[in-house]
Amino acid sequence: MSGEERTPSYLSMCLSVGGDWRVTCHTYPDRGPILAVDAGGMSLTVSAKQGTPDADHLDFAYALLATVNDYLIACEAHRFDAEETANSSTDIANPAAVVENRAA
Repeated sequence: MSGEERTPSYLSMCLSVGGDWRVTCHTYPDRGPILAVDAGGMSLTVSAKQGTPDADHLDFAYALLATVNDYLIACEAHRFDAEETANSSTDIANPAAVVENRAA
């Protein structure tokens, strides 16, 4: 380097999940678990750095759980909103369906 300050490296990945996915937690009697996410020919594994989860890794696991739960809630909300919009469009195109739905 020519005296310039080095900037840290980083990695950014995107996984757009289709129907070909699998999520697995592998457990072992003599080491910590391994979380595996497989999709589209790609595999990502998550495990404790030294093989045995310590307090920092448990903090990470809890944060991962909370964030995955937030992701699930956001996905469900988006799906329900999309279904509601689709149903509203159908009701506008077919006013008789609106009357039937309200009568039921």
